[in-house]
Amino acid sequence: MIICIFIILIILPMLLLHGVFRGQDGDGSILLKVYKHQSDQIEKMLLDEYLRGVLAAEMPALYHMEALKAQAVAARTYTVKQLPVYGGPGCRENPAADISTDYRSNQAWLSENEMKEKWGFIPYFYNWARINRAVEQTEGEVLVYNEKVIDAVYHANSGGQTEDSTFVWGEMHPYLQSVSSPYDQERSENYLNTFYFGVDELRDKLGLSGEDSSPFIELTHRSSSGRVIELTVGDKKITGNDFRSLLGLTSNKFEISRTGDIFTITVFGKGHGVGMSQDGADGYAKAGYDYRQILEHYYPGTKIGRLKK
Repeated sequence: MIICIFIILIILPMLLLHGVFRGQDGDGSILLKVYKHQSDQIEKMLLDEYLRGVLAAEMPALYHMEALKAQAVAARTYTVKQLPVYGGPGCRENPAADISTDYRSNQAWLSENEMKEKWGFIPYFYNWARINRAVEQTEGEVLVYNEKVIDAVYHANSGGQTEDSTFVWGEMHPYLQSVSSPYDQERSENYLNTFYFGVDELRDKLGLSGEDSSPFIELTHRSSSGRVIELTVGDKKITGNDFRSLLGLTSNKFEISRTGDIFTITVFGKGHGVGMSQDGADGYAKAGYDYRQILEHYYPGTKIGRLKK
């Protein structure tokens, strides 16, 4: 009995890990030059190898398999869109590379050792097998609009409604328009967060002088999804994105109230809100949607194409 458990928990996952039961890499064999920003080094790795590290970093491995597959297609599409060989900008941090592991400029990425540290040794094998399955079962698939690979951005939680790309980056893309994301509420830790700031702390974080109001805050412009585009703090105008960044809020979809010297900011969602909501994708998957339907919802007008070698 103990031997059987050992084989199931240890040997079988290790065989999966080292490729005994894997298919061929296929279109995942595109070779990337990945800039590992923490070590300031460039490492060559296959596309699918890189994608496994992205999935491990960007989405909880225990999310529904259809959500993981949707994430794999979105991450593959985003990666390809960045590659110079496909007309992309390449790595902005290091021109000698194709893409970076810094989530602030590209996608987050974890090495196998970092996965083990994150999950623990035994769970690592189970999670790795799930991630590997999601990558393999979507092998070579990318999202296209008018036969062109799209900019498949994504985020953690949209707070119930995704954002139009125009309000975030000033560029309109038909496939990055605002859509409903009703299952976001099921992830309460990402859907709703509350922040408290005293008057002096708020003034300091926003760079206001002591003469700038008490401070008085007015939300002056929202997008159709409910996100704050602009607000006035005292006599100073500030964008919702800058306000979010200065205060460390999880998104720019928020409400503000004040009691005495304390400001309460109730924030909905996590991330910029454009493209696929990862929490929403997991909710749709649990409701019976497959990864293709999930992608069609969050990137309207797109279809799944295949990479050409």
